[in-house]
Amino acid sequence: MKINSGGLEKILGIYRNQAAQSARAEKAQAAKGTPGVDRIELSPEARDFQVALKALGETSDIRKDKVEQLKTKIVAGEYNVNAEEVAGKIVDSLFFDKKA
Repeated sequence: MKINSGGLEKILGIYRNQAAQSARAEKAQAAKGTPGVDRIELSPEARDFQVALKALGETSDIRKDKVEQLKTKIVAGEYNVNAEEVAGKIVDSLFFDKKA
């Protein structure tokens, strides 16, 4: 096999072009950023809201001390309900529902 200087220059030129194209492709990929990396950032208000929701989830919906007091009063016959107050609260709740 015979290699003359003109053929050798063509071969070297091809390799240089491939190397340059590969380098350009790597730079373009690096400029786009790292693919597949997601990031999330919460505002301070959102963090406060999460803390409040967690605290709310840990509290009971039933105030056991209040329930026990009322049970004791009912058993002892000391619990009296004012009919006018109950009626007033019912009426107020009806008007409040319509406003909302």
